[in-house]
Amino acid sequence: MHETTSQAQVPSCPHCGGKQFFRSKRSGVKDWFRHFMMLQNPYRCAACDERFFRFSHSHHHKELHHHV
Repeated sequence: MHETTSQAQVPSCPHCGGKQFFRSKRSGVKDWFRHFMMLQNPYRCAACDERFFRFSHSHHHKELHHHV
């Protein structure tokens, strides 16, 4: 089965592939550096509880992302 372009672009957790995640608080110098210099924000997966970073292409994110 091949994924369509729209399915391939749905954000997911890089650890488990979960589709529900929320913004995590920035803490420490590395998190602030990634936010201001690399335009990335920390997120936490609702399924596996792992933390990861995503590019912040928009500052208007919802706190909980859910894609079906």
